[in-house]
Amino acid sequence: MNEDIMFAHFIIIVSLFFFTIAVRGQIGTVAVDEWADVVDHTSFDSLWHSSVVRGKLLTTGWQSPAYVRYRASIAGARPSAFLPRARTAFWVNAYLACLLETMHLRRGYRSTVWDSLWDQRDTFDVASRKLTLNDMMNEAITISGTVGIVACLPSGSSRGAPLPSRAATARTIHRLLRDQLRRICRSERYLLYDPAGNVLQLSSFFHPLLEGISKEARSVPEWLLPYVTEGVAAQMALHARTMSVVVQDVIETWRKARPP
Repeated sequence: MNEDIMFAHFIIIVSLFFFTIAVRGQIGTVAVDEWADVVDHTSFDSLWHSSVVRGKLLTTGWQSPAYVRYRASIAGARPSAFLPRARTAFWVNAYLACLLETMHLRRGYRSTVWDSLWDQRDTFDVASRKLTLNDMMNEAITISGTVGIVACLPSGSSRGAPLPSRAATARTIHRLLRDQLRRICRSERYLLYDPAGNVLQLSSFFHPLLEGISKEARSVPEWLLPYVTEGVAAQMALHARTMSVVVQDVIETWRKARPP
């Protein structure tokens, strides 16, 4: 009787062993270190930080040895083997690295509709795939679980998100996201709350995000509360249910002339 039980236990252990091997063979080895990055972002972080000057992107680092090595590392990377923080940071940095090339090759104004579609047309080698900037943005949104990650993904346009001053890592991605959203929500270029009329004006930057925001929070004002200033948050919280939300290309403000 005991021999039968021991034999049954042996069969179960062997079965679990081979099942584990089969599963690992299908999904690959998964990184267990919460702070392990998909690739080393150090060199790109230095390059990106030195390239962002007064809110504008200098592209002189394109094709530098550090840039070429980094592009090679993200081209053959396997982000699926890492935890969500690292994967989110990877896709944010891959987007920024490819944006640097795009902005270098497309200087000046966009003259035609065709010129303005480069983010959906131009492809780059990332994670053994051919992806557009739009594809990378969608990857970042899916993995991070929030459309707010778009705040870390500038388009190069004056109406897009501001350029982040640093690249992301698994350790810093949440702080980077928070800081970028605060920069946006505390700037009248993107958001203005009028307490007298209880109207929240949002720039066109928010337009493609509204559907996702409505899924992440009960209302647009509620989603924005953690990122606006404390004074504005207090005013918005009192009237959030009856607030009118208006999205427009340019936020209109009235300013008094300075005395001579």
